[in-house]
Amino acid sequence: MKPLSRLLVALCLSPLLAQAAPLTQVTLPDGRQVQLNDDFTWEYLLIKPTASGDVVTGAVAVPVLTEQAMTNPDLLAQAAKDGIGVKLDKIEGSDPLSLQFMVSNTGSRSVVRVRGSVTLFSEQGAQLARQEARFWVGENRLPESYLRKGQQRPSLVIEMPRPAGLTGQPLVRVEIEEVEFR
Repeated sequence: MKPLSRLLVALCLSPLLAQAAPLTQVTLPDGRQVQLNDDFTWEYLLIKPTASGDVVTGAVAVPVLTEQAMTNPDLLAQAAKDGIGVKLDKIEGSDPLSLQFMVSNTGSRSVVRVRGSVTLFSEQGAQLARQEARFWVGENRLPESYLRKGQQRPSLVIEMPRPAGLTGQPLVRVEIEEVEFR
């Protein structure tokens, strides 16, 4: 393979390799545990890591919440990325569940789209359902639809079918995957 071909292959694969990898885990003075990533970001440890020696036969391992996530569900119900915050505001309905979030912009640029996912957990901490979500959608060339610096607005209502085995209110985990700026 020629050197130029190798360079092109490396450039094509670099976005795949640029994902944040866990660097270390730290326990804060108040007892909460965080994970430091090699891309200079951090996050609370909310899902119990599966041991590499665990062998599951005939079933898929279901993600389970950590004790700190169970005792402090606010850690689950909010996420931030690139100056954009998404926080669970209310849950209504029984089937389907209607989830309403508040989206806030503390960054310096206007936001057109915020995309992520919502995961529902049982009261015992077992994952029940996961769904992609569009928290904010503005229209290009319609500045009044942008989420501007310092603004906080309600998100689109996200409906999810009530998972089997869910009694009472679910624990909701919010994750932001992509923010598109204007």
